[in-house]
Order: sequence, then structure tokens, then C-alpha cells
Amino acid sequence: MTRAETRSLQHAFNESGFAYQILGGPLDEDGIYGPATDRVHRAWLDRDTAIPTVTPPPAKPWWASRAVMGLLATVIAAAAGRMGWEIADDQITSLLLQVVEVGGLAVAAWGTIQRKGGIDCTLVARLPGGRDVRLPVRPHRQSNPDGDPRGAFRDL
Repeated sequence: MTRAETRSLQHAFNESGFAYQILGGPLDEDGIYGPATDRVHRAWLDRDTAIPTVTPPPAKPWWASRAVMGLLATVIAAAAGRMGWEIADDQITSLLLQVVEVGGLAVAAWGTIQRKGGIDCTLVARLPGGRDVRLPVRPHRQSNPDGDPRGAFRDL
């Protein structure tokens, strides 16, 4: 599905009011077949259960694409080779671990900057249907000084 086709589909769902019924608001008419468009499209196709639902997969960000990451690694390796930088076989693991470390720090810093609320230390995962998996809360324990709802833990 092209961007123009996706934009047209999003516009049709907004005009018909179907997006409002499913999402409670309009779809962004950006031409990206993302999770919200996928949800409305599947609901529209599922109106008649005799016809199986066939939809394209939702768009994913560029950094989640293995093809883009492979291309990026190839371009970086080629540029490093042209600049005369050589990597010995015994240095590859060390170099990759350093790249992953820096990348992890960058993601953690970006997540901290973008965070809009507190961190729920009991939340393990959010499941479809609005259900949450949580760590058990022990109200009979005293709260630790940080206010952790799991309670204070003593050294044994």
C-alpha cells in the first residue's frame, strides 16, 4: 500500500466517522500505516466475519529495520576502510561491545529526557486488552525511604 493509498484510507475512515468509533478520535492523515490505522482497518474489515482479515503489517521505525541497520553498518565499515582504519579480527568483539555500550547509554539518556511521568516499579508488562502484569505488593512491609510499594527489604 502506497503512502497516497494509506492517506486516502485514513481520510475515508475519518470522513465516515469510523475512526472516531474505534479510537475515540481522528486518525492522523499522514500516509503511514501505523498501529492506529491498522487497528481501525482491521475493525472495518472484521465487520463481516465471513471474509478473512488481510491487512499489511504496520509501519515500523527506520531503526527497527534489519535491512537499514545492515546498510548502515556496511556504509560505516566502507567509510572506515577508505579512511585507512583497519580492525584486526581480535578487536571486533571489543569494538562491538563498546558500540553497544554507547548506544545503550544514548537510549537511556534519551528515554530519561523524554519521560513524562514517574516510573512504576511494580509494572512488569502491559498486555493486550488493558491488563497489566505486576510484581506483588506487600502492604504488610514498611515502605522503604524511597517509597517503593514493594516494601522495605532487610539484609539476611
